[in-house]
Amino acid sequence: MTKFNEISNSSNTCETIDSYALDEMFEVIKKEPPTNFIYSGIKENSIGFIFGSSKSGKTIFCENLGMSIAAGACKFLNEPIHKKNGKVLFISLEEFYKPRTERNKKQAIKLKKSYGKDWIKNYRVVDNSFPRYISTDEDWQILNSVIEKFEPNVVFIDSLSRLCPESIEESIVAQRIMKRLRELCNITNTTIIVIHHTPKLYNTTLSINSLAGSRILAQEADFLIGINKAQNGQRYAKEVAFRYHPENDEKVKLFEIDNDCWLHYIGDEDELKIISSIDGRRTDNTRSRIYEFMLSKREQYYNNIPFEIVCQRFVSTKEMTAPALNANLNKLIADEKISRVSKGFYKIASN
Repeated sequence: MTKFNEISNSSNTCETIDSYALDEMFEVIKKEPPTNFIYSGIKENSIGFIFGSSKSGKTIFCENLGMSIAAGACKFLNEPIHKKNGKVLFISLEEFYKPRTERNKKQAIKLKKSYGKDWIKNYRVVDNSFPRYISTDEDWQILNSVIEKFEPNVVFIDSLSRLCPESIEESIVAQRIMKRLRELCNITNTTIIVIHHTPKLYNTTLSINSLAGSRILAQEADFLIGINKAQNGQRYAKEVAFRYHPENDEKVKLFEIDNDCWLHYIGDEDELKIISSIDGRRTDNTRSRIYEFMLSKREQYYNNIPFEIVCQRFVSTKEMTAPALNANLNKLIADEKISRVSKGFYKIASN
């Protein structure tokens, strides 16, 4: 197999570069095996990200997917797996091996009930001597050597931050990392799935813009799958962007994680419905708090409640902005809960 630095150290000259007619390229690829999909929009010999905020379930999602591929499962989260009994390498750079292995054991026992135990040889993890950060040329060579030795179909790397000691927001840094990953992908002829952390999403829909770091990451990636845990506890996976496959970005896949750290598919749902239902309950709750506060001040101010004290309670404490408070007061008026007495004064409406 080609060594890791052969491509990166090689230089093309004008004499070696040529162009081809399209029909000639048809003949070239006719002699090569087809490039197939592995799962969802993840194609063989590609690189991309599984991303989401902390504790959303990204690592467990990837472990479950990797084991399902290794075991020859037909589906994962109700999506077909096209690569059966594939070889999977999981490179965990963040977790200490003992808690990770204890979790993996529970997952493997769960899968053993349906697929036996032979599949477990298809799923490998790196030992504890593996570098915790991949930052030097030597570290990248070690990573390449481990992949070459096992020759996996899919490599999971947890996480991008351990491949990048510098600021990933810098485009030149992101470009360098993506170039390294692309070379590694091409040289080892494998698919590389990198777990990437993002800031808290605060119940906004997952999109390319949710991916932390330089826009280069999204531009260079072949696939982006987002994992989110909404504030009501619902977890879901979303097809955010694919280079080689149309994504279903309107529906998301709801799932639960059981005590054995295994994902269970609940159903497809409209992401906006999940977000709006949470926002709606939060808005109703906020409005109720405003109303209850004004109700508590009714006798003190003879039902002539100054806007100033309401503003002090909710805006000065930074619980909400002034426009948000005004919007809630207008809605309480529309619902006939309160009425405006004069400029800057309100009263509780009669029951």
